Amino acid sequence: MLVFEESMAKLGKNHKNGQLNIVANDVIDSRRLLYFYHVARTKSFSVAATVLNVAQSALSRQIQQLEADLDATLLERTGRGVSLTQFGQIVYEQAAAILDEMSATVARLHSARRQPTGQVSIAGSSSIMTVQMPEVLMRFMKEYPDIEITAVQATTGDVYDLLAIGQVDVAILSLGYESQKIVQHKLLTEPMLLVAARDHPIASHSYVKRDDLSELDLILPASENGMRITIERYCDDAGVKLSPHLRVDSVPLMKSLVQEGRFCTILPRMAVTAAEVASGDFALIPFKPKFTRTLSVACLSERAESPIVAALMRKVVEVCREYGTAQSQIE
Repeated sequence: MLVFEESMAKLGKNHKNGQLNIVANDVIDSRRLLYFYHVARTKSFSVAATVLNVAQSALSRQIQQLEADLDATLLERTGRGVSLTQFGQIVYEQAAAILDEMSATVARLHSARRQPTGQVSIAGSSSIMTVQMPEVLMRFMKEYPDIEITAVQATTGDVYDLLAIGQVDVAILSLGYESQKIVQHKLLTEPMLLVAARDHPIASHSYVKRDDLSELDLILPASENGMRITIERYCDDAGVKLSPHLRVDSVPLMKSLVQEGRFCTILPRMAVTAAEVASGDFALIPFKPKFTRTLSVACLSERAESPIVAALMRKVVEVCREYGTAQSQIE
């Protein structure tokens, strides 16, 4: 009976400096351990045989062999089934953890085989890349740690061009591009707002009329990007001519200049972060009539079936729709 305890003691002594020196005599046959575990759990050879889908005679032989391997009696037959001996209780207490770890190892191997590898890229304008993209990237990398991802910030027109020529796999677009070579999914429709410093005279207004924009000191985009085109279309519909004092392509620079107090700008709601709203740095004023833009996530039709591309697009949809819901609750 001492052999079992001596074997366990030897196993502990061989574990030095984080290294385990295991020899054959220290190892329990996993199938026999599984059979023993089910007999001990159900307290019945017949029930365990049914659960394991093996003949009861084969089950008995495996348990006997396990007892021979360990030189210890593990089970005692009783009138109502079987019960554990002192040594059987020790083995049973360890068996569940051992078998769970073995099962987890197999599951990790299966997961590793399914885990995609490779590269994927995404492009978007500065507003989406500043606010939503960090969360998209963090979630994607957590779920797909073996994928190399590249994020590119560009003007709206350049974002579309990068997608159209295949330089990026996924793009977030703010203008409605019609093309059979591109697959698009609507993300959200968000308000365009006048952004002013809290102490600006217009900050107290509940809304801004489109006709009044020509009277404000405005900062507008310099490039012919999606935001500029969207703003100009909105104003052209009412014959409003804008003469901005500054043209700037950097959203952070726009906001820094607005904070100085003189200038206002027009930005999509997502371009102003929750922290900036909470700090009270800016007044966000809606337009009359309503002014919105619609975002979509897109990829080339030929890449739509790629699991990696599809996974990245799903993450973009997930984050942007959560953002849209959160903003609707705030507003």
